[in-house]
Amino acid sequence: MITIGALSQRTGVNIETIRYYERINLTPKPPRTESRRRLYGAEDVRRLTFIRHSRDLGFDIPAIKRMLALQESPEASCDQVSRIATDQLEAVEIRIGRLLDLRASSFE
Repeated sequence: MITIGALSQRTGVNIETIRYYERINLTPKPPRTESRRRLYGAEDVRRLTFIRHSRDLGFDIPAIKRMLALQESPEASCDQVSRIATDQLEAVEIRIGRLLDLRASSFE
């Protein structure tokens, strides 16, 4: 078991962000010591790393919640996760197009 500071270092996620994710139920509330310190395990590291990578790729919180829920349901179809990823890819491609248009118009 590790503390929130060690979790932050291992995952690259700010301590306040970890607390925020707990408040919005993106991560489960961890057990606490008698002195009220949070304790995290290997599954918490894995989940938070997944969340950080997903955020780095531009996924919003609701999409990440859906992907995590699907991950926890072995009977869930991979098509649902594929759809979430495809939607994100389409959004990124639209943004790239807009940025290219902006760049082209700034040279006119």
